[in-house]
Amino acid sequence: MQAALLVAAGVLALVYGSNAGATIAATSLRVAGGRPWLALLALGCAIAVAPLVLGTAVASTVAHELVPSGGDAARDRVVFLAAVVAALVVTAALSRWGQPTSLTLALIAGIAGAGLGAGQAMGWSAIARVLALVAVAPFVGLALAAALHRLSAAWRVSSGAVRRWHVGSYGLLCVAFGSNDAQKLLAIVAVASAPAAVVVEPAPWQLMLCAVLFTLGAGVGLGRMEPTVNRGILALRGVDAVTTQTTTAVVMLASSGVGSPVGMAQTLSGSLVGAGLARGRGKVRWEYAGRVALAWVLTVPASVAVASCVAWGVGRAAG
Repeated sequence: MQAALLVAAGVLALVYGSNAGATIAATSLRVAGGRPWLALLALGCAIAVAPLVLGTAVASTVAHELVPSGGDAARDRVVFLAAVVAALVVTAALSRWGQPTSLTLALIAGIAGAGLGAGQAMGWSAIARVLALVAVAPFVGLALAAALHRLSAAWRVSSGAVRRWHVGSYGLLCVAFGSNDAQKLLAIVAVASAPAAVVVEPAPWQLMLCAVLFTLGAGVGLGRMEPTVNRGILALRGVDAVTTQTTTAVVMLASSGVGSPVGMAQTLSGSLVGAGLARGRGKVRWEYAGRVALAWVLTVPASVAVASCVAWGVGRAAG
């Protein structure tokens, strides 16, 4: 079961990189002078280094608080294996249906569903806290992005200033991602390696595994994601990119401070809507935004159901 969970974590890292990682890097390329290889390198380094500098509170929450360990390592691993399978299946199905969703939301709901299916004790307070912050994050990102975008317009920020701003905003977003959303990958690897630990204390090989596979996935998905980002909620300009990067990073860092994961996709989507509203309601592609919101609503019950069935089935098979 340990080997199966490590393989599943590797697949998740590649898939997540090809979506979330490629999206982050693609926002960087909307600014004049953005270089793909540099964007990917910065993101990979942040995933490896941020947990060492800013801690692993988010990874510890995902690994040990949502479904506390029952002392049975095999059953703990079944919970996370079922959650990863559910997250991959649900996001793939919704994407094929034309409903892009959040892998983070699917994984959190999947962990809860797998815990139920495996008959584990549930950390309902932690689950409620995480889901509440995931739900609130897009609206906070929206409000901050709208305010910051209006300020930048009032200050008449030049294209040169946008390029300089981009260096800081993209770097901050990479660090925020490494301290928050990317740590769910570290949590899965930690459960595969030491499920009974109370706090995730990553080994260098775990950090490198997550960073390398995620960055590889991001590199593969970047060519597909770059035009998609511009066809999504908002047609991005340089100032839109740096505004949404900054506000998304702020929201994610704040959530890291309380040890709770928030989805980069949801937070960035909210920030994009906020930037669009600052430019005018007509700039936001509301139909696309509505499809994204619907996918989020569908993701939670679907992931809970799939993960619960998988965990129950594996538990019965293991006897």
